[in-house]
Amino acid sequence: MDLLHVHQLSNEDFEMLQHLNDILHLFQHRNKNQHRRSVWWRHFSVYKKRLEQIVSRLSELREVPSTHLARTKKQAEDESVKFHLQQSLGLWRDVLVPGWQHAFSQLAADGRFAVLGLVLLSVLAESCRLLGITAAFEDLGQHEIEQVLEQFGEEWQPGRAGPGGLDKQREDVGEVIIRDAEVGTDAVTGVTTTSSAKASGPHDPASQSKGPEKAVSSVHTKRPASKIIIGIKNKTKTKKSNAIDDLFDGFG
Repeated sequence: MDLLHVHQLSNEDFEMLQHLNDILHLFQHRNKNQHRRSVWWRHFSVYKKRLEQIVSRLSELREVPSTHLARTKKQAEDESVKFHLQQSLGLWRDVLVPGWQHAFSQLAADGRFAVLGLVLLSVLAESCRLLGITAAFEDLGQHEIEQVLEQFGEEWQPGRAGPGGLDKQREDVGEVIIRDAEVGTDAVTGVTTTSSAKASGPHDPASQSKGPEKAVSSVHTKRPASKIIIGIKNKTKTKKSNAIDDLFDGFG
């Protein structure tokens, strides 16, 4: 129920509101001497007083004068009563009800007086339902959820640039790693060559037949001496093994 039309309560709802007001009156009479110095009692006193004022104003709106002059006068007064009633319920929704709910919840969490806290929470919940405050809270929460979902959808909308967008220019596709193409190593001979030498085309057979001396001289400044010596020894062993094979091939 909207707060603006709370004066249109049904007879059953108005009677229930009066019943809740009577419960609070008996609650105060029973527990005042014991709990009047407690922190939560101040919130209870304000809640009881505010509820009495609303019930009184609703009673004034529901009265029906007997004479025409009284009805005309009452119509002018009802507008002022409705305005003050609207302001009071707006204060309930924005300020008072959250504070009352917190105070009564703390009382319910206390093991000694949990029953008192549950009674006050029940009365508060029922009165807020009858006055339309609960529905106002639900509408407010739904509106906030819709705003959050709309904002979330805008951030993750495809093709939209932003911190959460899926714009291709901002999409994280990794980083390209460029290897050093200027200097490479021949896996067969162990000789370091440059990219310019590789790009010059096929090797000249005459240059390959000159032996390892030219290769050693070309990489002498780029490779350690130990690696160069190992490469020369390996090629010397290869030549010796080839000569022995040729000798035995002659006997065959």
